[in-house]
Amino acid sequence: MPQLLERVNFPKVVTVLAVSLGVGLGLCGLNFVAVSALGGGSGGIATALITTAWLELLVMVLSAVGLVVALAMWGAVKVIHSHRSAGSGPQRLFDGDDEKGHQP
Repeated sequence: MPQLLERVNFPKVVTVLAVSLGVGLGLCGLNFVAVSALGGGSGGIATALITTAWLELLVMVLSAVGLVVALAMWGAVKVIHSHRSAGSGPQRLFDGDDEKGHQP
Protein backbone atom coordinates (compact mmCIF):
# COMPACT_ATOMS: atom_id res chain seq x y z
CA MET A 1 0.00 0.00 0.00
CA PRO A 2 1.36 3.46 -0.82
CA GLN A 3 2.66 5.48 2.10
CA LEU A 4 0.33 8.36 1.25
CA LEU A 5 -2.82 6.28 1.85
CA GLU A 6 -1.49 5.13 5.21
CA ARG A 7 -0.95 8.72 6.39
CA VAL A 8 -4.30 10.18 5.26
CA ASN A 9 -6.60 10.96 8.16
CA PHE A 10 -9.84 9.72 6.62
CA PRO A 11 -12.15 10.73 9.50
CA LYS A 12 -11.08 14.37 9.17
CA VAL A 13 -11.44 14.34 5.39
CA VAL A 14 -14.92 12.80 5.60
CA THR A 15 -15.94 15.28 8.31
CA VAL A 16 -14.81 18.30 6.28
CA LEU A 17 -16.58 17.04 3.15
CA ALA A 18 -19.78 16.26 5.06
CA VAL A 19 -19.78 19.69 6.71
CA SER A 20 -19.20 21.45 3.39
CA LEU A 21 -22.08 19.46 1.87
CA GLY A 22 -24.35 20.48 4.74
CA VAL A 23 -23.33 24.14 4.52
CA GLY A 24 -23.93 24.11 0.76
CA LEU A 25 -27.39 22.61 1.27
CA GLY A 26 -28.22 25.19 3.93
CA LEU A 27 -27.06 28.12 1.84
CA CYS A 28 -29.00 26.78 -1.12
CA GLY A 29 -32.15 26.79 1.01
CA LEU A 30 -31.49 30.31 2.22
CA ASN A 31 -30.90 31.42 -1.35
CA PHE A 32 -34.20 29.90 -2.42
CA VAL A 33 -36.04 31.73 0.34
CA ALA A 34 -34.32 35.03 -0.46
CA VAL A 35 -35.02 34.83 -4.20
CA SER A 36 -38.63 33.85 -3.48
CA ALA A 37 -39.00 36.81 -1.13
CA LEU A 38 -37.71 39.14 -3.84
CA GLY A 39 -40.33 37.82 -6.23
CA GLY A 40 -37.88 35.92 -8.40
CA GLY A 41 -37.45 38.97 -10.59
CA SER A 42 -34.48 39.80 -12.71
CA GLY A 43 -33.28 42.60 -10.45
CA GLY A 44 -29.67 43.07 -9.45
CA ILE A 45 -29.94 41.37 -6.07
CA ALA A 46 -31.89 38.40 -7.41
CA THR A 47 -29.36 37.93 -10.20
CA ALA A 48 -26.50 38.00 -7.70
CA LEU A 49 -28.25 35.45 -5.50
CA ILE A 50 -28.87 33.15 -8.45
CA THR A 51 -25.20 33.44 -9.41
CA THR A 52 -24.13 32.42 -5.91
CA ALA A 53 -26.60 29.52 -6.12
CA TRP A 54 -24.54 28.10 -8.97
CA LEU A 55 -21.44 28.32 -6.78
CA GLU A 56 -23.28 26.55 -3.97
CA LEU A 57 -24.40 23.85 -6.38
CA LEU A 58 -20.79 23.33 -7.45
CA VAL A 59 -19.69 23.02 -3.81
CA MET A 60 -22.45 20.50 -3.10
CA VAL A 61 -21.61 18.35 -6.14
CA LEU A 62 -17.87 18.37 -5.49
CA SER A 63 -18.24 17.60 -1.80
CA ALA A 64 -20.74 14.79 -2.47
CA VAL A 65 -18.43 13.19 -5.05
CA GLY A 66 -15.45 13.66 -2.73
CA LEU A 67 -17.41 12.12 0.13
CA VAL A 68 -18.24 9.02 -1.91
CA VAL A 69 -14.64 8.65 -3.11
CA ALA A 70 -13.18 9.21 0.38
CA LEU A 71 -15.53 6.67 1.97
CA ALA A 72 -14.73 4.10 -0.74
CA MET A 73 -10.98 4.64 -0.31
CA TRP A 74 -11.26 4.50 3.48
CA GLY A 75 -13.08 1.17 3.25
CA ALA A 76 -10.59 -0.21 0.75
CA VAL A 77 -7.63 0.82 2.92
CA LYS A 78 -9.23 -0.79 5.99
CA VAL A 79 -9.91 -4.04 4.12
CA ILE A 80 -6.41 -4.21 2.66
CA HIS A 81 -4.81 -3.34 5.99
CA SER A 82 -6.86 -5.91 7.91
CA HIS A 83 -6.11 -8.55 5.27
CA ARG A 84 -2.37 -7.93 5.55
CA SER A 85 -2.31 -7.96 9.34
CA ALA A 86 -4.57 -11.06 9.65
CA GLY A 87 -1.72 -13.48 9.08
CA SER A 88 0.58 -11.98 11.72
CA GLY A 89 -0.76 -14.07 14.59
CA PRO A 90 -3.59 -14.05 17.09
CA GLN A 91 -5.01 -10.76 18.20
CA ARG A 92 -4.93 -10.12 21.94
CA LEU A 93 -7.82 -8.06 23.16
CA PHE A 94 -6.57 -7.54 26.71
CA ASP A 95 -3.22 -7.29 28.42
CA GLY A 96 -2.00 -10.09 30.64
CA ASP A 97 -3.15 -8.26 33.81
CA ASP A 98 -6.51 -10.04 33.92
CA GLU A 99 -4.91 -13.48 33.78
CA LYS A 100 -2.72 -12.78 36.83
CA GLY A 101 -5.64 -11.73 38.99
CA HIS A 102 -4.20 -8.24 39.38
CA GLN A 103 -6.81 -5.79 40.60
CA PRO A 104 -6.31 -2.05 41.02
